[in-house]
Amino acid sequence: MKTLNPDVVNSNVFKRFLEIEEYNKLYTAYLEDPNSTNADTLNEHFKYFEKQIIRIAYIKKAVIYESRKFDSMLREHNRKYELNLDAPINESLAMVDTVQDENSFLQFENIFENDLESLLSDELLITLLKRLNTKQKQVLYYRYVNELTEKEIAMIYNVSQQAISKMIHRSINILREGREEND
Repeated sequence: MKTLNPDVVNSNVFKRFLEIEEYNKLYTAYLEDPNSTNADTLNEHFKYFEKQIIRIAYIKKAVIYESRKFDSMLREHNRKYELNLDAPINESLAMVDTVQDENSFLQFENIFENDLESLLSDELLITLLKRLNTKQKQVLYYRYVNELTEKEIAMIYNVSQQAISKMIHRSINILREGREEND
């Protein structure tokens, strides 16, 4: 008859071991027939269970350590590369000056509706631009005044680059046809 270590049997780990039905049956079998085969089987399964607990504890500690390390690195990165809208981009321009305000499109529309004469000197061109809708005027403004690419304009309007290209060509054709009518 092989006996079990009483310190192990009374431990919390062994109590958790017995909570699993399969292992509880092995322990019950050992208690009913305490031979060396049942004791060895129970001992083998307990050692495996114990190793699993050790592995899980290691993984838990590794995850905690790595998450703290990542958090520390992230905080350091954010400290080094803090976004500061007042920081100068160049000598005369701060980041805050490049942020678009919510009224910019309204201001843009007002330029073409109210102050178009001050932007252009050609009376015929002023008259022809009034044939274009607001979006066509804006796209032409972005393309030729702000010198944005068609791809950049497409990103602003969330459309394809081809759609912007077609709109520019249509707008220019409208202006060209109007000029030809007056020549």
